[in-house]
Amino acid sequence: GNAVDAGVAAGLVSNVVEPHMTGFHGITTIMVYSKDADAVSTVAGVGWWGEKSTPEWYEKNTGGKIALGGIHEAIVPGAPDGWLTALERFGTMSFADVAASAIRFAREGFPVHPHMAMRIAEAVDKTRRWPGCEAIFLPGGKVPAVGDVFVQADLARTLQSLADEEKAAAAKGGREAGFKAARDAFYRGDVAATMARFH
Repeated sequence: GNAVDAGVAAGLVSNVVEPHMTGFHGITTIMVYSKDADAVSTVAGVGWWGEKSTPEWYEKNTGGKIALGGIHEAIVPGAPDGWLTALERFGTMSFADVAASAIRFAREGFPVHPHMAMRIAEAVDKTRRWPGCEAIFLPGGKVPAVGDVFVQADLARTLQSLADEEKAAAAKGGREAGFKAARDAFYRGDVAATMARFH
């Protein structure tokens, strides 16, 4: 692959091994310099607010505060589209290929590092507010220790589902169809339905 393929692969792994700092469910901003064109291109993998999330709604209902926790501060995740767009426009490899390491680390786990253990410990009370987060970040009800194997099975299944949809569509319709299928799997398919049901 090329530098963009490597960058997306590294970003996806970061989404898995630094879940306290970044996430596939969040945002990504990407800058690509092309030596041939002597130009910088950007990919704004930043999500959008829900239709009813207007300044007027927040002013009326929350005194203008956005950081309330839950759906009221949530945006539609922009990172999945950002990673896919970067690969589609500038990469040479498939999402399935560049996501393979991230999927493996999410499925099989990786050793908890000191910074991660510290950040999880700092957020115990907030994490316990959300049973789904508690099950992942406080396995067995406690902060994982440095060196414990940290697994994110749901994230692995999500990433794998995008890779599977991409492969199936690309086999029939080519690279562009593959990226569209992966994007649709997240934003229009089972993943989107699951997020909507949760909220």
